[in-house]
This record gives sequence, structure tokens and C-alpha cells, in this order.
Amino acid sequence: MFTLMVSGIYSQHDSTNMTKKYFGISLQPNYDGLITFAIIEINNKGDVVNRIFMGQQNWLHQIIGIQQSVANPEGKNLLKEAGLNGPEVIGDLWKLRYAEHPYDNSPSAKGWAAKPRIPSEGQMQMLQHFGIKTINDYFYGQNLLDLLKSLDDPAWVSEYQSK
Repeated sequence: MFTLMVSGIYSQHDSTNMTKKYFGISLQPNYDGLITFAIIEINNKGDVVNRIFMGQQNWLHQIIGIQQSVANPEGKNLLKEAGLNGPEVIGDLWKLRYAEHPYDNSPSAKGWAAKPRIPSEGQMQMLQHFGIKTINDYFYGQNLLDLLKSLDDPAWVSEYQSK
């Protein structure tokens, strides 16, 4: 077995299997919050074969390179390299799934979803452009970075809200 670094992604190779580790997010809520943050391992068939769940802060520290990560072994600021000015956009991810913030004690912030707790069919079609088929799938790799850039684009957000 040997390891290979390809575009900031750690890969493992042996004669029968190849996997890649990516930063991933799912719009599925969990015990830690409204968004699931993880490093996911994808096999050569495109299946998720392993997940390392983590809190938002550790995930952010790893993706911007200030904390060691198997998905970012060179310690690069992957958000900055993707053209994102900062990680603030991460705070808007919940808006893709919810029409209003679902926690009782939260500010009365409005989400972008057309339905109370799930995107509309048209919104799901927009999200499919970022590599997901169902609401519980993971955004990862370039698709994740493209999604984050879209959240920073008022025209994209407006289109999403109108679907």
C-alpha cells in the first residue's frame, strides 16, 4: 500500500481498493447541530465507505489548515484557495433546508427553504447540481466548494428562494 497526494486530497491505494478523503457536509441535523460536518471517505465507485463526524469548529479549523487533517495534509486554506473570503458562509447552510430556524430559543431568522423543514422539489433540483440526490447525501470536494461560493452569491440565493 502507498499514499498519494492529489489536489489536497489524501488517497490510499492497494491492488483492490482506492479511496479518497474529503471534507463533507450533509443538511441532515444531528446531536451537534442542524448540519452534519464530517470527513468522508469515498471509494472508486463513488460510495461513502467511512465518515469521521466532527463539530463545526474542528471541521473549519481543518479545512482552513490550522488543524491537522487527513483530508488536508498540506494544511492549505482550502476555502481561500476556492475564492471564499471567509468561513462566515458556513453559518448560512441551515437555510438551505429550513424556512425558519427550528430551535425555539434561536433568533427569528428566516431560512431559504420553501417548506418548513425541507427544500421544495425545485430547490432540490438546484442542489443536485452540487452532487446530491437526496437531502441526506453529502456535499464534498469541488461540489462543496461550489455550493459555498453559491451561498455567497445573492443572485443564486434569490433564485433558490424563488423555487
